[in-house]
Amino acid sequence: MNRQKVGLYGVFLLMFFWDIIDYSIPNLMYAILVLLVVLCTDIKKNKLNKSFMLVMTLIILQGLINILIGNESIGLLFNQVFAITLCFIAYDNLLAPFSPGEIMSVYWKTAFYMALIGVFEAALSLLNDPALAKLPIVFTYTTYGGVVGPFPRLASLCHEPSFLGYFLAPAVCLYLGKKITPELIDDSLTVLNKEWEGIVILIAYIMTFSSVAYFGLAIMLLILWWEKGFSIKKVVIPIIVIVVYMLIYNGVEDFRVRINDTWNIFNGISQASTVNLSSFTYYSNWNVAYIAFIYTKGFGSGIGSYQNMFDRFNIGNWGLSGLNLNREDGNSAFFRILTELGVLGLMAVIYFLVRNFRHQRDKYTIYSCAILTLFLMFLLRQGNYTHAGSIMFVCLYLKVSKMPQVQCSEE
Repeated sequence: MNRQKVGLYGVFLLMFFWDIIDYSIPNLMYAILVLLVVLCTDIKKNKLNKSFMLVMTLIILQGLINILIGNESIGLLFNQVFAITLCFIAYDNLLAPFSPGEIMSVYWKTAFYMALIGVFEAALSLLNDPALAKLPIVFTYTTYGGVVGPFPRLASLCHEPSFLGYFLAPAVCLYLGKKITPELIDDSLTVLNKEWEGIVILIAYIMTFSSVAYFGLAIMLLILWWEKGFSIKKVVIPIIVIVVYMLIYNGVEDFRVRINDTWNIFNGISQASTVNLSSFTYYSNWNVAYIAFIYTKGFGSGIGSYQNMFDRFNIGNWGLSGLNLNREDGNSAFFRILTELGVLGLMAVIYFLVRNFRHQRDKYTIYSCAILTLFLMFLLRQGNYTHAGSIMFVCLYLKVSKMPQVQCSEE
């Protein structure tokens, strides 16, 4: 195995253990990324993406203006710019020698093993043995109790169930894409031929019982529906989405409570202290984003400054918990971008997603579908710019958009 291949496997191994490393030794992940670049790439031949550097320059200028205004601090600005730039340059160069199929094949295996650990947790939970809680690995069911019958919310090695949803979402989209739009599947992606691996990934994804994971499931089905073209499946898929949503809403109490509480608090039907913590966190961060947007007149407060806006405009804590959840990342990329980068930043993100989606219908299209699903999930409920492989998928999204067009499969 050459050193470039070691670098590719290293990227996904780091993604696999990201939450554990971040929890144990914060920021060690960035040092590992630097080490991978030094050991696994030719430093002299590494390239800087000029468009990326231009964007970061504009972000720095906006941040400097906000430092003068008093919304931003040099430390917060530097930390975010450094982390994002390091991740982008590292991933861009580590992925450069490989095709999208080679990259996603390694990702698929990573997702499978992450899902397998989650399913193993579910099996252990059925034993209901307190001694298992003393194992070195803190299994999900010791933190998240039974949600549907005896089953827990799976998180595997991720920090929480929604994070497992993010981790698995592109793989689930690839699996469903092979069923719905086989003509758009990359022939080199032979890992999809192992049906049982796809089933394990799908089961683990569903068993996160995460509202954002189910949102992602609906979004990927609708994107695949759009890409399918005219066929009977084009009629069936929206019906499937509605039926699946109704089954989940009526069958999973935790999901139903989150949906109802979020609807009620946004519409003034419930008081903040009476809803579940997840809904309260989402609402409070929306409130911060909205007020900060008005306060900065849509200009944004500067990248990394969300916590300053949170401290200034937060509506208070949930009950008597004393928790300031998602103070640094806003609980949503949409909330955070709106707060920090303003109207122009949000428009730039939308332009990036639309401009770089692979509109040609060929074997690379499925990758755009899978990654776009993940980005839309981030906009809804994930505000950490560099978490796990988020920027790696940005680099891959760009790479896929630039691949030369090839003929669709005859399937």
